[in-house]
Amino acid sequence: NTSRRIFQPERAMVKLTGLTRNKMHKLSVHKLHLLAALFAVTLRAYRELACSEAFVFPAGRLHRLDASGQGNQPARSRLDAVDLRGSARISSGYLQRRASEREAGQVDRSRPVQAWGVLGVLAYLSYGVAKVVPIVLDGLGAITETWQWGLLAATLLFFAYVEGYKGFQLGFSPRVVSRAWVVSEETDSAPLWHKVLAPAFCIGYFHGTQKRVITSWAVTAVIFVVVIGVKQLENPYRAIIDAGVIVGLVWGILSIIVLYALSLQSEQPPEYDPALPDDTPYTPPSTGSS
Repeated sequence: NTSRRIFQPERAMVKLTGLTRNKMHKLSVHKLHLLAALFAVTLRAYRELACSEAFVFPAGRLHRLDASGQGNQPARSRLDAVDLRGSARISSGYLQRRASEREAGQVDRSRPVQAWGVLGVLAYLSYGVAKVVPIVLDGLGAITETWQWGLLAATLLFFAYVEGYKGFQLGFSPRVVSRAWVVSEETDSAPLWHKVLAPAFCIGYFHGTQKRVITSWAVTAVIFVVVIGVKQLENPYRAIIDAGVIVGLVWGILSIIVLYALSLQSEQPPEYDPALPDDTPYTPPSTGSS
């Protein structure tokens, strides 16, 4: 009688412990109390898991809720006789609050990851400048004609506008800062290697729309081919082109620094599409325009 009073969810105890009713009745009262306490602790742990991880255990099925609150295909569960509908209601409320926070842009973001993405790109561009500067300083001494100085001035203006302003300030730089905000989101559904390779993520080498990823790699390939071609030129023409490249890269570096500083000050990323894929686990950062 004591054992029957203790184990109201008897069928669930049988499934969880593997004990038959006869074996349960042969246990001492102390062991039955201990077993009941362990069962209660286990049940509470499952309920806590349902709240924190958005898992639902309704009458013998194991579900995981998606962002819309709908369950996916059920998996087998050993809790056939345990009613955890209360946990399901709590989990649904948890997901609704999370969805509201994501819509409002109130998601946790890691500043170190954000800084690593931006500073990594800056280091990448600065390395290119450092490699070209000695070539330019050495080659400019070969300029002997006035028209060559005019060509240098025209080249600098061309690269400043096309590469610096159009390429970096209006496109590359805001995208880098915007994607830095994206990859800094602290979410368990995003792989860790995204954060490890944050600079490459910010450039758009992976985890972007198909057009974005292809464009990023294509631009890099074109730059590589152009660098090989420029190396074949004699000075001062090689130095003139490389000087224009330096102007464009420096413009890009400064624009990234300014945009990133402004985003930290306003606590909002630039109003620029980060070009994320449809199945992204990240929340697009909210801007002042939204």
